[in-house]
Amino acid sequence: MTKIGIVGCGFIGGVHFSAYCKIKGAKLVAVCDRDLNRANNLINGISSGGNLSVEAARPVSFNTSEVKIYANLDEMLNDPEVEIIDVCLPTYLHKEAVIKAAKAGKHILCEKPMTLSLKDADEMINTAKKAKVKFMVAHVIRFWPEYVVLTELITKNSMGKLLEANFQRHSPTPTWTWNNWILDEKKSLSAAVDLHIHDTDYILYICGTPKTISSIGVKGKVTKGVDHIMTEYNYGKGPKIFAEGGWAYGSKYPFRMAFWALFEKGAVEFNSMNCRLTIYEDGKEPVNPKIPEGDGYLREIQYFLNCIEEGKTPSVVTPYDAKESLRITLLEINSVEKGKQIVL
Repeated sequence: MTKIGIVGCGFIGGVHFSAYCKIKGAKLVAVCDRDLNRANNLINGISSGGNLSVEAARPVSFNTSEVKIYANLDEMLNDPEVEIIDVCLPTYLHKEAVIKAAKAGKHILCEKPMTLSLKDADEMINTAKKAKVKFMVAHVIRFWPEYVVLTELITKNSMGKLLEANFQRHSPTPTWTWNNWILDEKKSLSAAVDLHIHDTDYILYICGTPKTISSIGVKGKVTKGVDHIMTEYNYGKGPKIFAEGGWAYGSKYPFRMAFWALFEKGAVEFNSMNCRLTIYEDGKEPVNPKIPEGDGYLREIQYFLNCIEEGKTPSVVTPYDAKESLRITLLEINSVEKGKQIVL
């Protein structure tokens, strides 16, 4: 049985908690947050808000009354029962928590984005490598069921080559975070790095690093950073890829993620507003294929736990992948600010 400690009991900590509740063999033994009321709320299934609904779940492998609550990360790291640290803190606190956990000999799952700078990313990678612990950044879209179907269509070439794809991600303005940290551009790098990086990472996963990127965006509407961004990823003679997203539409705007993909022999569409993936293959009737079970959070966490149990290094997303996704997203911000194409 894998024993986990969550540090950070806000919205994403609650999402991860819900996933652990559903995984047989996963035992949450500790949570950590400087706000003990929020930590108590987490293990009692009380939501901290957010842009996605979290399904309440009864733990299958642990009793919530036995989960230890810490107000200090160092104390939780000294707990010999904790084998894995799940870092669900604000982005600007990721580096410190990951390095401390690695030095304490704990395996680490860290919420995306990895961190705020490439220098910090290198330090996190090198520390985990030196400590010989498993380290995975939770880029969840690689595991999201509908995107998994799209990945398979691309890799199996079942409708021919991918010609064009467009990805969208719109979120209500995030007003639910601790001390409103996410709307402080210096602590989150705004929507480009906190939100849009989901799609940048997935694009790199299916297509690799582009030759150039060109981005435009809206800066300063909600934060001092880029609150909405649109990017063209140029793959030369390869597919035409676009992504757009942000959180500038207001706090009541509904969350939506969507994609449209054009192949040589058909097209695919997904929109989370109707939770439907449709495949339009040339010469055939449209179909809504069977979607893999579980949401992306459940699937990514189950994958990481399986890697720990089997002694394998996570390969679906590596720390180097996460660093590259951060690098490209930072260059997208640079493209917005300078108003020019960036050559990679």
